[in-house]
Parts: sequence; C-alpha cells; structure tokens
Amino acid sequence: MNKNMYLRCLLIVLASFCMHSYAEPTHINKLDLTAAKLNFECSRLLASKEEANFTQGLCVGIILGVEDNAHYDKKICVPNGIKMSDRLIVVKNYVQAQPKRMSEAYASLAFDALVEKWPCSTR
Repeated sequence: MNKNMYLRCLLIVLASFCMHSYAEPTHINKLDLTAAKLNFECSRLLASKEEANFTQGLCVGIILGVEDNAHYDKKICVPNGIKMSDRLIVVKNYVQAQPKRMSEAYASLAFDALVEKWPCSTR
C-alpha cells in the first residue's frame, strides 16, 4: 500500500471516530425524568445504605439545581443546616401526595415542594 492510500485510510478511520463521538448517546434519549420514576429512585436512595446510582444522583442534582436557581429569584430559602436527606423527604412526600401529576417533570414538583416548605419571607 502506498503512503497516500495509507493516509487516506487513516483519515477515514479518524473521521468516523470523530463523527461517532459527536453522535448523541442513545441512553440519553431513554432517561425518564417524570415525577413517578425519579420519586421512586429518591425513595430508594433514602432507604439504602449503598452508593447512589446514576438516576438517584440525577434526582439529587435536580433538587439542588431547582433550589439553587429559585434561591436567586428569592422563591426558595432553605435554612442553613438542612441536610440533603431532609430535602429528599420533603420532595418525596409532596410528590406522593400528588398522584395526578406523576407524569409531569420531577423538577416541577420539586420546585413546588421546596417553595411550599421553605418560601422566602416577603419583607
């Protein structure tokens, strides 16, 4: 094989690897971000002594992200010293009390739960 042919083959292989790395992973499209799925995973996290799995970590991340974002808008003001498990329990209990909203995004219900429990005082 001559040098030009070798370089062309190498470039084709490299280009195909690059194209593959930019393709969206199929597992991302299968994520279930509903209140039903994530509340189930958060409940399992609260009951378990094992390390969190990806979906349970996603549950925690959504709660913290909602809280952080709403704190800037002065909608949620969680007092200092409140543990993550306390946040999980508040959201879990709120979601369980909303059976008609289980197909909604978990983040929406997490927001409602945190605003209800720890609203910022209006002064």
